[in-house]
Parts: sequence; C-alpha cells; structure tokens
Amino acid sequence: MILGITGSFGAGKSTVREEFSLLGWHFFDADKVCHDIYASPSGEFFNRITACWGNSIIAPDGSIDRRKLAETVFGKPDELKNLTDILYPELNRRMDSEIAMCRNKGLNGAFEIPLLFEQDYAARFDAVLTVWGAAEIRHQRLKDLRHFTDEEIAKRENQQLPSDEKLERADFALINNGSKELLRKQILILTDKIKNWNKK
Repeated sequence: MILGITGSFGAGKSTVREEFSLLGWHFFDADKVCHDIYASPSGEFFNRITACWGNSIIAPDGSIDRRKLAETVFGKPDELKNLTDILYPELNRRMDSEIAMCRNKGLNGAFEIPLLFEQDYAARFDAVLTVWGAAEIRHQRLKDLRHFTDEEIAKRENQQLPSDEKLERADFALINNGSKELLRKQILILTDKIKNWNKK
C-alpha cells in the first residue's frame, strides 16, 4: 500500500506519519524534503531562492529560515508560485523515486504531503488518508507548540482546501481532537482496514 497522508495545518499529519513509521512503514515527509532541497548554502536551489528573495530570509547560521520564507510567500500568489516552481519539480522527482522503490520492494509507504489534493497528487497513491482536527484545537496546538500567530495560521490555511473538503475527498480518515494515545488506537484500527483494502 502506498498511502498519501494529508490534512490541514496543525491537524497532526507528522504525528500520524511517525506512528506509521513505528509500525514498519517506509515514510516520506514532503516538508522535510523541500527543506533538504534548499538546505545547503552552496546548492543550486539555495542560490535560486536567495536570488529571488535576498538575504532577508537567511538565518544566523547561514541556512534559509523556513519561517521567514513562509512569511514572505504565503498570502502572495505570485511569490508562492515562484517558490513552488523552484521546488516542486525536484520534490516530484524524489517522491516518484520513493514510490517506485516501495512498489519494487513491496513495501508499505506512508507519504506525508500537506498539499496533496491541491497539487493533484492523489492519483500517485493507492489510497489517501486525511487527518482531521477541529479548527480551534488545531489553532491552539500551533500556538502552544510552534508559537504561530493567528495571522500566520490564516495565511497558510488560505493556501489550502478547507479541512472538511480534504476529509470528504479521502479514502480514509483519522480524527485528531484528543490524545496521542487515542490517535494511536485509531491508527491500529486503520491498518487492519488497510490490510483488507489491499486484498480487494
């Protein structure tokens, strides 16, 4: 099973992907891959990004400050398109390579892709899982754990489909309004369903 995992900002996608990894699934984190693409100060993508947005997005350690970059592009469609035009061809290449590797080796793969539906990636996967959380719970998590402001949250959410639409379009869903233990129990139930799905 090659499973695409998506959901709204703060829903708990990374937690879900980590739980699948603990169950032996191969995992892919699109956000981390994008960061890795432009992490090296001497790399092609680092140079292309800094050519567009200058030193204002450079962190004290010389790397690209992901949060400053996000502040620069979110809410500005042309700027966001410039960034995706730089990153997404390489992201797609790496993602397709990982999917092919999983299929060739017969591995279960959990691919965390925040903009899965928005970028029309669903057809790449055997099934799609949406992680859903109530807005007030997601927002509070983001404020408490990652220190995001209401404005930052709104800018990111405005670039995504509504969470209910992501839920409706998915093959599977997890509701993450409670504890990590409750989420883990749902995942164990879900993996049993996936075994039956694989037999279809």
